Amino acid sequence: MSKGALVILSGPSGVGKDTVIEAWKQIRPNVVRVVAYTTRQPRKGEIDGIDYRFVPEDEFRTMADSGKFLEWKEVHGNFYATPLNDMQALLDDEKIAILKIDVQGAITAMEKRSDAISIFLLPPSWEELERRIRGRKTDSEEVIKIRLENAEREMAFADKYQHQVVNDDLNKCVEEIDRIVVSGR
Repeated sequence: MSKGALVILSGPSGVGKDTVIEAWKQIRPNVVRVVAYTTRQPRKGEIDGIDYRFVPEDEFRTMADSGKFLEWKEVHGNFYATPLNDMQALLDDEKIAILKIDVQGAITAMEKRSDAISIFLLPPSWEELERRIRGRKTDSEEVIKIRLENAEREMAFADKYQHQVVNDDLNKCVEEIDRIVVSGR
């Protein structure tokens, strides 16, 4: 594997995107998630520059207006964006640059980067997805309802991605994603 690769990874809340990325990094050390910018407040345990780059809305808007982002969007009242320079630096360094982004941002990124490998992560079942979301015990019933409604909308876009992978067994899921990316490079 001699060059960088851009991977767009999406899926509904609770499908296990972060878990899959972390497991993939264990078998392929050159996998790196592009750290997105956001205007939302950090959650407990999140670290600026690791989980997200947390910035005030005015700074975010200035960066968006000056073309610093591959894509940006508003989700649940907060803004999120993929930084162009950070993404390109990873690709130039021959890394597998992961964009963990929602469907809205992914569609824009796919339009702008035809070289990207797009993967939609699916739950093994709707019931399992709901169990995972509720199992986090971090959201109110109102937020859970919104996440489930959003998940239904997002899953309707799965066929817009080049690949769909079911996260029913973590090791199998990671192996399949690795195979897709390695063969796609």
